Amino acid sequence: MVAHNGIDADAPVIMVDDNDSDLVLARFCYEDAKVPNPFVGMRSGGELLEYLDAVAADGATMPAIVLLDINMPGMSGFEVLARARARPEFRRTPVIMMLTHSDYPEDVAKARELGADGFRTKPCRVREYVEFFASLRDDH
Repeated sequence: MVAHNGIDADAPVIMVDDNDSDLVLARFCYEDAKVPNPFVGMRSGGELLEYLDAVAADGATMPAIVLLDINMPGMSGFEVLARARARPEFRRTPVIMMLTHSDYPEDVAKARELGADGFRTKPCRVREYVEFFASLRDDH
């Protein structure tokens, strides 16, 4: 997430997940991984789409990356991804789809077809979560 690849070091890493416990754990692991970008947790796809509307209106910072849970009530991660990618200004925003404990090939294929840049199952251990977030820092 460093600025040398054209990513603003102040740009947030946004995680969208309807499970409060997952967001708390993710924030803890994110901070432990020492990623310099701010972490923003959102509880629904609608909340993310509202944020992206604010970005389009020049009222918010483009996210550095979006971590999007697939299984959410109301609007699935797939639907959120499709809606975000339908807008030209968000076609290049990195999005990684995350599932709870599954990596079904059909879900991976659908995520890629809709424009996901990556696909990961949620880490089961704190150490794995920290390593995942550290890899975001190192890869981008």
